[in-house]
Amino acid sequence: MDLLLVAWRYLVARPITLVSTLSVTVGLAAIVVVDSVMNGFLAEQRSMIRALSPDVSVDVGDLPAGQAEALLAELRAMGEVRAASPRVEVPAIHGEADEPSAMMTVPGHGDEHFLNLIGIDPAEALHGQGVIDFARFLAHERCEYAEQAGRFGADSRCPLRVRQLDAPFSFDPSDPFWRSRMDDEYRHRDDLIPVVFGEELASRFGYRVGSVITASTFAGDPWHDERLKVRQHQFVVAGAFVTRDRHFDVTHALVPRDRLAEFAGLVSPLQELAVAAAPGLSEPALRDLLRGRLAGVAAAAIQTWADRRSLLLGAVENERRVMNVAMFFVVIVATFSLFVTLHQMVRRKTRDIGVLAALGAPPLHAGRLFALCGLIVTGAGALFGFVGGLLLTRWLNPLLDGVERATGWRLFDPRIFQFEGLPIRVDLGRIGWYALATVACGTLFTLLPSLRAARLDPVEALRHE
Repeated sequence: MDLLLVAWRYLVARPITLVSTLSVTVGLAAIVVVDSVMNGFLAEQRSMIRALSPDVSVDVGDLPAGQAEALLAELRAMGEVRAASPRVEVPAIHGEADEPSAMMTVPGHGDEHFLNLIGIDPAEALHGQGVIDFARFLAHERCEYAEQAGRFGADSRCPLRVRQLDAPFSFDPSDPFWRSRMDDEYRHRDDLIPVVFGEELASRFGYRVGSVITASTFAGDPWHDERLKVRQHQFVVAGAFVTRDRHFDVTHALVPRDRLAEFAGLVSPLQELAVAAAPGLSEPALRDLLRGRLAGVAAAAIQTWADRRSLLLGAVENERRVMNVAMFFVVIVATFSLFVTLHQMVRRKTRDIGVLAALGAPPLHAGRLFALCGLIVTGAGALFGFVGGLLLTRWLNPLLDGVERATGWRLFDPRIFQFEGLPIRVDLGRIGWYALATVACGTLFTLLPSLRAARLDPVEALRHE
């Protein structure tokens, strides 16, 4: 206790130590804010990159239809599987129904005529029964079509929203809702296939609910001496989805699986089995479980959505790590200022060290005294930085909004990042380790001044002026 009191008096007598405390505080608070923002960005990026991908996908494109159906039944019977549904994917070219020749030309810059049609079962759109929550992607608030057109009020219905969230492919040409949105020549066509576009792609082409388009694809297998044939059919736009993954939204559209298989002339209406994990089971755990249980399916054919996007996700994760390492150098510089402060304190208190030794204090007593000074400064800075960083993350977006209102400057463009405010996700465990690392770094920089104080000769210390 006496040693702590002396250390406190030394620190209070030298206000310069407050600079070291402030440096540690700012350094750690910066790490807390950057780490929380990067965690938020990573979580948002994972959500955007995932788009409409299921937890686990099982590629059954090379299996006979009967074996694929048996695998689907086996998956649905597993207690670890919440839901399983078949899917198909067909590449196609789309364009206005009355201009089928235009879409067969090479697209110009910015024309996304090529897309992948994903065939799903309509039951997947039912809440709690699908492998993903489709309603979340269909009930979007933003309407890029309306924003670009500039002629829809805030209370007007977006012309790209599906009519029913639980039945996005519902289409009845005799319904007045559809008759009012379709041209006369298509009002009695019951062979039109409903399609749900990505909102950005639909808005670029000016599609709306009720628009009729023509899609073309190739059928046949040239590897088995089958000639390729162009197959065309007309589709009616039933709505749009938004995943916030711009690339996915401009390259994909959703279609009823059975109608898509018929349109493309697929031999097997099952190419992929989309699987959702039961509550409490992680995606990698489900993947490993399925690899062990599904006989006849190669392990490489069973992947989580993260496995398929591992390179992109790895790049985002690596960016966060590099940023955190770079920010930790701020803490190193801050704690180095503590080394300079303690070194000067030892030099100024040399005579006091000699007096302590003359009174019978052991040599290590002086070393522990200055080590305690460094620990107090580092601990206080780490505590203030931890708390201050958490408070900054809590009020960061309101602070940025205030700066924007006062100066007109905005940190980021929401049109690029696809979210309105900075995403914040605090990881208390990781931040705690950073705080411990800060204290350890500060303690390390106090060792040299403390050892110098412990090794001073008492006689020479008393003669010091």
